[in-house]
Amino acid sequence: MKNKRIQVVLCSMLIPLACLFMPAIVHAQTEESKQNAEKFKLMLGGTFAKPKIMPNMKRFALAQIRVNFKLTTTESTSGKEKSTGAMAGAKLAAYLETTDGKLTQEDFQEITDHFYHYFQVKLKEAGVDTVAWSAIAGTDFNKSGDDDNDKADKDDPVVMSTNANNGNVMYRGKTAFAFGKAKRATNFCEEVDAAAGFFNITLDFANILLDVKINTSEHANAYTIEKTRSFKYKGIVIPQMIIVPTNFGNSRGSLLWNQKSQAEALAVLDNIEGDGSYADKVSQDPSRLKNNLFAFSKSLTPVVIETTRSKYIAAAKKSLEKFADAFIAKSILLK
Repeated sequence: MKNKRIQVVLCSMLIPLACLFMPAIVHAQTEESKQNAEKFKLMLGGTFAKPKIMPNMKRFALAQIRVNFKLTTTESTSGKEKSTGAMAGAKLAAYLETTDGKLTQEDFQEITDHFYHYFQVKLKEAGVDTVAWSAIAGTDFNKSGDDDNDKADKDDPVVMSTNANNGNVMYRGKTAFAFGKAKRATNFCEEVDAAAGFFNITLDFANILLDVKINTSEHANAYTIEKTRSFKYKGIVIPQMIIVPTNFGNSRGSLLWNQKSQAEALAVLDNIEGDGSYADKVSQDPSRLKNNLFAFSKSLTPVVIETTRSKYIAAAKKSLEKFADAFIAKSILLK
């Protein structure tokens, strides 16, 4: 009887403590979303143009969610010494390996579809009415898709791309809709009675940091001047998923469009850091080292990150969720 009384007392003490910690966790998540929201920038037409779509979302259609998954990633950097003009460059590559079999197209589709459903739920929680996918899939704009060539569409071992719900590609990210396609996009928004988002997102499995330093010194004696030059290369591969910054020239931009043919291009300016707990092993692999193309450039020993399919899938899902959270936080900040 005495032991039961002690258990009751302990439980009554733990419940208030748990309640105290819950708001702190929610607050931390909100702060992270706000910080990530600052990494978004709306590209608007005109110097003094103000956003009209993102701050005023009452009803929104996730018309396209396209995720590009990087399975091999490289980073390059260069440095130049001002006093002498000496140059040096460095390159570092990282490879993802799943130890229980290769990731499949179905795996990537599962991740992208999860992201779509999570995005839908979070929009509704934020008070934004959403359009059902069945309504989007039935439109002529979605059915026709985009026939333009895009290297990310090819069976590339470096990048695998999937569209949520196996939808067609309507926007590839280079420029806003033009001419007849702009009219079709406006008609699409009118048909679903909502502003629409066409998202192109690239998810990398690692963050690579590189640094090059050049040091030149001179030593004079009675007859000659000896000049010595040293190069220091530093590279770090962090096994952490990141949503990489937008590169509109490489088909990786997102676009918002509405019934009035108003457009807002959405750019990610800095890495949105995702899950970093998926890696089982990180090691160097000299056998993957390739020859330098330039004499002043040095290729550092490549790094291999090993994980399992299930760990990769779980980490990718969590990482993409941060994009949706940041998008909604950005829309609130713009109000």
